[in-house]
Amino acid sequence: MTKAVSPYGALVEAHGLSEAHRHVLDLVPRGARVLDVGCAEGYLDVELAKLGCEVVGVEPDARAAAVARERGISVLEFDVEEVGLDASAFDVVLFVDVLEHLREPEPVLRQALAAGRAIVSIPNIAHWTGRRELLRGRFPRADHGLFDRTHLRWFTRAGAHALARDAGFRVLEERFAGAPLPLEGRLPALRRLRPAAVRARPELFALQVVLSLEPA
Repeated sequence: MTKAVSPYGALVEAHGLSEAHRHVLDLVPRGARVLDVGCAEGYLDVELAKLGCEVVGVEPDARAAAVARERGISVLEFDVEEVGLDASAFDVVLFVDVLEHLREPEPVLRQALAAGRAIVSIPNIAHWTGRRELLRGRFPRADHGLFDRTHLRWFTRAGAHALARDAGFRVLEERFAGAPLPLEGRLPALRRLRPAAVRARPELFALQVVLSLEPA
């Protein structure tokens, strides 16, 4: 029986961790004390624990928090915009598909300065699929992805960098998570070109922008 209670948890159960998740895992120092803001069902935290990290999640959804606890994750259950973060006891704070859901993401991200490191993963609304919808005169709403109906903010690559800078961070490392190219569904051979396309034009072909940040 599935334990997923969120659309993103269901995606992980169906397809495994995403490319953006794998970038985040790779960027977290081994053995670090990690605060995962918006941990959902704890699917990322389970993998971090395997890497020797001490993980505490923050999750406002009681059902998702309960699933994360069943998986052995310590979870604080509150709304980060209402309560705020005390990141001083941690080495790194994660915001994975979280900041775009907040009313005011900058002050929340700024609170992670106390940890000395933050890692964020943010969807790129300028991805070619987003541009395609706008060119068609549409702004659809969905259960997940670029047009997730619960998004309150939308970021481009430049916008993600500006958010980090305004919150008092500088970018240590930047990575990109791709998605199928135009016509890739009809021409599977195009998949081989995807990594090069994402590197060459991340503003157009990166679905997610992943930033490792430190205080400026």
